[in-house]
Amino acid sequence: MVASPHVELAVHLFADLALATSFLGVSLGLFDYLADMFQRKNSVGGRLQSGIITFLPPLAFALFYPRGFVMALGYAGVALAVLALIIPALLVMKSRREHPQATWRVAGGAPTLWLVLLCGIGIVAIQFSIAAGLLPAVG
Repeated sequence: MVASPHVELAVHLFADLALATSFLGVSLGLFDYLADMFQRKNSVGGRLQSGIITFLPPLAFALFYPRGFVMALGYAGVALAVLALIIPALLVMKSRREHPQATWRVAGGAPTLWLVLLCGIGIVAIQFSIAAGLLPAVG
């Protein structure tokens, strides 16, 4: 079932849409940031200059290294897993260990914290396994 052409098409479609939406989101934020940083006017010429500064370097990178953006997304996922899953779970575990008398707690207890921590470690392990060639890359 996993080797089905329908599953492969769905995975590629999902990967392409994830790529497109992440590119659009980052580029829109970068467009405004660069326009402010380089003090470009909100005119046709200023917006054109901001657009060139924003889109030309990633376009050149994508043309000369097509797999680079997908690879960069994978490593960004590692950073996000560390910042959003692993570190918070470890901080809560340490806080609960040092302050057992604290009255306010989020539901789920230690099993949920361990699940969050293991999910973060799993994401990091999967990405590094893909980079090492131990798992196939998708997308």
